[in-house]
Amino acid sequence: MTLFAGKRAKEVSVRMRKGLWLAISLLIIVALLVGGCTGHPKGMKSLRWLTDAEKAKVIEIALNTPEALSLLEKESYYETNVGWAAINWIDHGFEVCWFDYECIDKGVPASVPESAEFYSGVEFYFGEPAHYQLNVAINPDTRKVAFVNMHGLKRLPTAP
Repeated sequence: MTLFAGKRAKEVSVRMRKGLWLAISLLIIVALLVGGCTGHPKGMKSLRWLTDAEKAKVIEIALNTPEALSLLEKESYYETNVGWAAINWIDHGFEVCWFDYECIDKGVPASVPESAEFYSGVEFYFGEPAHYQLNVAINPDTRKVAFVNMHGLKRLPTAP
């Protein structure tokens, strides 16, 4: 009977630790989302072509974010692409739509709401082959970072 009680207590302890870990993770995510949208820099109201100097500057700003600096410690090789990020700031959060730089001529995708603000979107792929993707939205006028998203890329299995 004592063995059963000890085993049961251990199972409850494991479940409690998993539940606590999940609760802490969710609290951190909520804090980041709420903190990330308070006092956000205003984006451009419409898209415009960037000069080569502006493109170079937004890439430089994106490379100096803590996320990019940490990836540069792991991976020296990276590829970059400048595009657009449309951010729709909503109550307690936001929606982000990334799209190609050439959309200035093609028009904004229909999925972007009219209330969205536009930012230069810098997309990085770190590693060769790429192991990490980093997206940074920057207002090219104020040079302030509005949004950063980093994640690992899963490698596809190679054929034998």
